[in-house]
Amino acid sequence: MKRRALVLFFTLLFCLAFPLPASANSAEPPCLTVLVAGAPKDLTLSLEFDDSLSLKPVVLTGEPKAWEVYYRFNYYNVSFNYNDGRSFWEYGPEGLTGAQLVVDTGEETFSLPIDPTGFSRYNNLLTLNLSSRTLTNGQPWWRMPLLIFLRVGLTLFLEGLIFFLFGYRDRRSWIVFLVVNLITQLGVNLCIHLLFPVTMNAYTSMLLGVFFYTPMEIVVLLVEMAAFALLLKEQRKRKAAGYAAVANLFSWALGGWLLTALPL
Repeated sequence: MKRRALVLFFTLLFCLAFPLPASANSAEPPCLTVLVAGAPKDLTLSLEFDDSLSLKPVVLTGEPKAWEVYYRFNYYNVSFNYNDGRSFWEYGPEGLTGAQLVVDTGEETFSLPIDPTGFSRYNNLLTLNLSSRTLTNGQPWWRMPLLIFLRVGLTLFLEGLIFFLFGYRDRRSWIVFLVVNLITQLGVNLCIHLLFPVTMNAYTSMLLGVFFYTPMEIVVLLVEMAAFALLLKEQRKRKAAGYAAVANLFSWALGGWLLTALPL
Protein backbone atom coordinates (compact mmCIF):
# COMPACT_ATOMS: atom_id res chain seq x y z
CA MET A 1 0.00 0.00 0.00
CA LYS A 2 2.82 2.40 0.89
CA ARG A 3 4.63 1.56 -2.33
CA ARG A 4 1.51 2.43 -4.40
CA ALA A 5 1.10 5.69 -2.53
CA LEU A 6 4.72 6.62 -3.21
CA VAL A 7 4.40 5.77 -6.91
CA LEU A 8 1.27 7.93 -7.16
CA PHE A 9 2.95 10.79 -5.28
CA PHE A 10 6.04 10.83 -7.52
CA THR A 11 3.86 10.53 -10.65
CA LEU A 12 1.89 13.62 -9.66
CA LEU A 13 5.10 15.41 -8.77
CA PHE A 14 6.56 14.59 -12.20
CA CYS A 15 3.43 15.92 -13.94
CA LEU A 16 3.63 19.18 -12.02
CA ALA A 17 7.34 19.56 -12.68
CA PHE A 18 7.12 18.92 -16.44
CA PRO A 19 3.77 20.21 -17.69
CA LEU A 20 2.89 19.59 -21.35
CA PRO A 21 0.54 21.70 -23.49
CA ALA A 22 -2.70 20.05 -24.66
CA SER A 23 -5.48 21.07 -27.01
CA ALA A 24 -9.09 20.01 -26.69
CA ASN A 25 -12.56 21.10 -27.74
CA SER A 26 -14.92 22.44 -25.10
CA ALA A 27 -18.30 23.85 -26.10
CA GLU A 28 -19.22 24.12 -29.76
CA PRO A 29 -18.68 27.59 -31.24
CA PRO A 30 -21.49 30.17 -31.23
CA CYS A 31 -24.05 29.66 -33.96
CA LEU A 32 -27.02 31.38 -35.52
CA THR A 33 -30.15 29.42 -36.48
CA VAL A 34 -32.88 30.79 -38.74
CA LEU A 35 -36.19 28.96 -38.34
CA VAL A 36 -38.48 28.87 -41.39
CA ALA A 37 -41.92 27.24 -41.37
CA GLY A 38 -43.34 26.06 -44.69
CA ALA A 39 -40.14 26.82 -46.57
CA PRO A 40 -40.35 26.31 -50.36
CA LYS A 41 -37.97 23.77 -51.88
CA ASP A 42 -36.03 26.43 -53.78
CA LEU A 43 -35.47 28.62 -50.71
CA THR A 44 -31.85 29.70 -50.21
CA LEU A 45 -30.60 31.80 -47.30
CA SER A 46 -27.19 33.44 -47.17
CA LEU A 47 -25.39 35.98 -45.02
CA GLU A 48 -23.68 39.09 -46.35
CA PHE A 49 -21.44 41.06 -43.98
CA ASP A 50 -21.07 44.86 -43.68
CA ASP A 51 -17.49 45.29 -42.55
CA SER A 52 -13.99 46.22 -43.58
CA LEU A 53 -12.75 42.62 -43.46
CA SER A 54 -13.93 41.57 -46.93
CA LEU A 55 -15.84 38.52 -45.71
CA LYS A 56 -17.45 36.51 -48.47
CA PRO A 57 -21.20 35.74 -48.39
CA VAL A 58 -22.00 32.48 -46.61
CA VAL A 59 -24.81 30.17 -47.79
CA LEU A 60 -26.62 28.65 -44.81
CA THR A 61 -27.12 24.89 -44.62
CA GLY A 62 -30.75 23.81 -44.31
CA GLU A 63 -31.87 21.00 -41.98
CA PRO A 64 -35.52 20.05 -42.71
CA LYS A 65 -37.79 18.63 -40.01
CA ALA A 66 -41.46 18.04 -40.82
CA TRP A 67 -42.94 21.44 -41.76
CA GLU A 68 -39.91 23.43 -40.59
CA VAL A 69 -36.37 23.98 -41.88
CA TYR A 70 -33.45 25.08 -39.71
CA TYR A 71 -30.83 27.16 -41.51
CA ARG A 72 -27.61 27.23 -39.47
CA PHE A 73 -24.53 29.43 -39.44
CA ASN A 74 -21.44 28.57 -37.40
CA TYR A 75 -18.18 30.45 -37.12
CA TYR A 76 -16.34 27.62 -38.82
CA ASN A 77 -18.44 28.31 -41.94
CA VAL A 78 -16.22 31.37 -42.51
CA SER A 79 -12.81 30.58 -44.00
CA PHE A 80 -11.50 34.10 -43.34
CA ASN A 81 -8.42 34.77 -41.20
CA TYR A 82 -7.41 38.07 -39.63
CA ASN A 83 -4.10 39.64 -40.62
CA ASP A 84 -2.42 38.23 -37.53
CA GLY A 85 -3.56 34.69 -38.39
CA ARG A 86 -6.47 34.46 -35.97
CA SER A 87 -9.58 32.80 -37.37
CA PHE A 88 -13.05 34.34 -37.43
CA TRP A 89 -14.75 31.58 -35.43
CA GLU A 90 -12.03 31.34 -32.76
CA TYR A 91 -11.89 34.99 -31.83
CA GLY A 92 -15.25 36.40 -32.89
CA PRO A 93 -16.35 39.10 -35.33
CA GLU A 94 -14.26 41.96 -33.97
CA GLY A 95 -14.53 44.02 -37.15
CA LEU A 96 -18.13 43.10 -37.93
CA THR A 97 -20.45 46.12 -37.98
CA GLY A 98 -23.56 44.49 -39.47
CA ALA A 99 -24.98 41.72 -41.61
CA GLN A 100 -27.94 40.99 -43.87
CA LEU A 101 -29.86 37.80 -44.39
CA VAL A 102 -30.38 37.44 -48.14
CA VAL A 103 -33.52 35.45 -48.92
CA ASP A 104 -33.94 33.83 -52.34
CA THR A 105 -37.26 32.02 -52.74
CA GLY A 106 -36.67 31.07 -56.37
CA GLU A 107 -39.16 33.70 -57.49
CA GLU A 108 -37.89 36.78 -55.65
CA THR A 109 -34.92 37.95 -53.61
CA PHE A 110 -34.87 40.32 -50.66
CA SER A 111 -32.60 41.04 -47.67
CA LEU A 112 -33.22 41.68 -43.98
CA PRO A 113 -30.79 43.25 -41.48
CA ILE A 114 -29.34 41.19 -38.61
CA ASP A 115 -28.00 42.63 -35.36
CA PRO A 116 -24.23 41.91 -35.41
CA THR A 117 -24.19 41.27 -31.63
CA GLY A 118 -26.04 38.03 -32.35
CA PHE A 119 -22.86 36.56 -33.82
CA SER A 120 -21.06 36.76 -30.47
CA ARG A 121 -23.63 34.82 -28.43
CA TYR A 122 -24.41 31.12 -28.20
CA ASN A 123 -27.59 29.48 -29.49
CA ASN A 124 -29.06 32.47 -31.33
CA LEU A 125 -32.48 31.78 -32.84
CA LEU A 126 -34.28 33.91 -35.43
CA THR A 127 -37.65 33.20 -37.06
CA LEU A 128 -38.14 34.17 -40.70
CA ASN A 129 -41.70 34.87 -41.84
CA LEU A 130 -41.70 34.72 -45.63
CA SER A 131 -45.19 36.12 -46.10
CA SER A 132 -44.54 39.28 -44.07
CA ARG A 133 -40.80 39.44 -44.85
CA THR A 134 -39.91 39.82 -41.18
CA LEU A 135 -37.07 38.43 -39.08
CA THR A 136 -37.74 38.21 -35.34
CA ASN A 137 -35.72 37.04 -32.36
CA GLY A 138 -36.70 33.72 -30.80
CA GLN A 139 -39.67 31.61 -31.81
CA PRO A 140 -43.45 32.24 -31.95
CA TRP A 141 -45.14 31.98 -28.53
CA TRP A 142 -47.46 29.21 -29.73
CA ARG A 143 -44.75 26.95 -31.15
CA MET A 144 -43.63 25.16 -27.99
CA PRO A 145 -47.19 24.53 -26.64
CA LEU A 146 -48.19 23.15 -30.05
CA LEU A 147 -45.27 20.72 -30.17
CA ILE A 148 -45.88 19.57 -26.59
CA PHE A 149 -49.57 19.05 -27.41
CA LEU A 150 -48.70 16.94 -30.47
CA ARG A 151 -46.20 14.75 -28.62
CA VAL A 152 -48.38 14.26 -25.55
CA GLY A 153 -51.47 13.64 -27.69
CA LEU A 154 -49.79 10.98 -29.82
CA THR A 155 -48.35 9.29 -26.72
CA LEU A 156 -51.72 9.27 -24.93
CA PHE A 157 -53.40 7.79 -28.01
CA LEU A 158 -50.87 4.96 -28.23
CA GLU A 159 -50.81 4.18 -24.52
CA GLY A 160 -54.59 4.52 -24.32
CA LEU A 161 -55.01 1.93 -27.07
CA ILE A 162 -52.75 -0.48 -25.17
CA PHE A 163 -54.65 0.32 -21.95
CA PHE A 164 -57.90 -0.66 -23.68
CA LEU A 165 -56.38 -3.87 -25.05
CA PHE A 166 -55.32 -4.82 -21.53
CA GLY A 167 -58.99 -4.87 -20.60
CA TYR A 168 -59.43 -1.69 -18.61
CA ARG A 169 -62.96 -0.31 -18.92
CA ASP A 170 -63.88 1.35 -15.61
CA ARG A 171 -64.22 5.11 -15.49
CA ARG A 172 -61.94 5.31 -12.46
CA SER A 173 -59.21 3.36 -14.26
CA TRP A 174 -59.27 5.79 -17.18
CA ILE A 175 -59.08 8.78 -14.84
CA VAL A 176 -55.99 7.23 -13.21
CA PHE A 177 -54.55 6.59 -16.68
CA LEU A 178 -55.04 10.21 -17.76
CA VAL A 179 -53.75 11.79 -14.56
CA VAL A 180 -50.59 9.64 -14.33
CA ASN A 181 -49.74 9.98 -18.02
CA LEU A 182 -50.39 13.71 -18.17
CA ILE A 183 -48.03 14.27 -15.24
CA THR A 184 -45.23 12.07 -16.59
CA GLN A 185 -45.55 13.01 -20.27
CA LEU A 186 -45.80 16.75 -19.64
CA GLY A 187 -42.71 16.48 -17.46
CA VAL A 188 -40.82 14.56 -20.14
CA ASN A 189 -41.76 17.01 -22.88
CA LEU A 190 -40.90 20.07 -20.81
CA CYS A 191 -37.47 18.55 -20.17
CA ILE A 192 -37.10 17.89 -23.91
CA HIS A 193 -37.81 21.52 -24.76
CA LEU A 194 -35.40 22.74 -22.08
CA LEU A 195 -32.53 20.40 -22.98
CA PHE A 196 -33.08 20.03 -26.75
CA PRO A 197 -33.13 23.63 -28.07
CA VAL A 198 -33.94 24.38 -31.69
CA THR A 199 -30.39 25.62 -32.19
CA MET A 200 -28.93 22.22 -31.32
CA ASN A 201 -27.41 20.35 -34.25
CA ALA A 202 -28.38 16.78 -35.13
CA TYR A 203 -25.21 15.19 -33.71
CA THR A 204 -25.55 16.83 -30.30
CA SER A 205 -29.24 15.99 -30.28
CA MET A 206 -28.41 12.34 -30.91
CA LEU A 207 -25.91 12.27 -28.04
CA LEU A 208 -28.39 13.84 -25.64
CA GLY A 209 -30.99 11.36 -26.84
CA VAL A 210 -28.73 8.46 -25.86
CA PHE A 211 -27.40 9.83 -22.58
CA PHE A 212 -30.45 11.77 -21.36
CA TYR A 213 -33.66 10.67 -23.08
CA THR A 214 -33.04 6.95 -22.53
CA PRO A 215 -32.39 7.19 -18.75
CA MET A 216 -35.35 9.56 -18.42
CA GLU A 217 -37.68 7.05 -20.09
CA ILE A 218 -36.39 4.31 -17.77
CA VAL A 219 -37.27 6.47 -14.76
CA VAL A 220 -40.74 7.17 -16.20
CA LEU A 221 -41.27 3.44 -16.78
CA LEU A 222 -40.44 2.61 -13.16
CA VAL A 223 -42.58 5.46 -11.81
CA GLU A 224 -45.60 4.45 -13.91
CA MET A 225 -45.23 0.77 -13.00
CA ALA A 226 -45.36 1.69 -9.32
CA ALA A 227 -48.17 4.23 -9.75
CA PHE A 228 -50.45 1.98 -11.81
CA ALA A 229 -49.84 -1.04 -9.58
CA LEU A 230 -50.83 1.09 -6.59
CA LEU A 231 -53.76 3.05 -8.06
CA LEU A 232 -55.45 0.70 -10.55
CA LYS A 233 -57.99 -1.53 -8.75
CA GLU A 234 -59.87 -2.98 -11.70
CA GLN A 235 -57.37 -5.80 -12.25
CA ARG A 236 -54.43 -7.38 -10.45
CA LYS A 237 -51.38 -5.29 -9.56
CA ARG A 238 -49.15 -7.57 -11.65
CA LYS A 239 -51.25 -6.87 -14.76
CA ALA A 240 -51.20 -3.11 -14.05
CA ALA A 241 -47.42 -3.15 -13.77
CA GLY A 242 -47.21 -5.27 -16.93
CA TYR A 243 -49.36 -2.76 -18.80
CA ALA A 244 -47.08 0.10 -17.70
CA ALA A 245 -44.00 -1.81 -18.90
CA VAL A 246 -45.49 -2.65 -22.32
CA ALA A 247 -47.00 0.82 -22.87
CA ASN A 248 -43.77 2.60 -21.95
CA LEU A 249 -41.67 0.41 -24.24
CA PHE A 250 -43.93 1.35 -27.16
CA SER A 251 -44.00 4.97 -25.99
CA TRP A 252 -40.21 4.93 -25.74
CA ALA A 253 -39.93 3.88 -29.38
CA LEU A 254 -42.56 6.43 -30.43
CA GLY A 255 -40.85 9.21 -28.48
CA GLY A 256 -37.49 8.42 -30.05
CA TRP A 257 -39.04 8.58 -33.50
CA LEU A 258 -40.83 11.85 -32.70
CA LEU A 259 -37.54 13.42 -31.59
CA THR A 260 -36.14 12.77 -35.06
CA ALA A 261 -39.32 13.42 -37.06
CA LEU A 262 -40.95 16.42 -35.37
CA PRO A 263 -39.38 19.84 -34.78
CA LEU A 264 -37.74 20.39 -31.39
